[in-house]
Amino acid sequence: MDHFTLSLAVGAAAGALVAIPMIAQKASFRHCVAAFCTYLFAAVITFYSDLPYLPWWADGMGVALMVAIPAATVGSGKESRPVPTLLNAVLVGFLISVAERYLA
Repeated sequence: MDHFTLSLAVGAAAGALVAIPMIAQKASFRHCVAAFCTYLFAAVITFYSDLPYLPWWADGMGVALMVAIPAATVGSGKESRPVPTLLNAVLVGFLISVAERYLA
């Protein structure tokens, strides 16, 4: 499996990890697709980047956090939950970094 395919597979797994609980909570289809795409692209960016001054385990956390900040701040009304969204981004970003380290 080449590097790009592995990054897509890890991104799809991370996106599914986030989207499946949203589906179970009856979130809208648009929000589920947005969360899936956010982590899919975060995984691809993490696999092809190396952030300076960060150890290997923090690369995915930094990228996922940077990608998730706009989604966390745009929410409105009762659906706005920026803190859990950002904590989720940090956790999933760490899992993406671990997958990159040990699978690539």
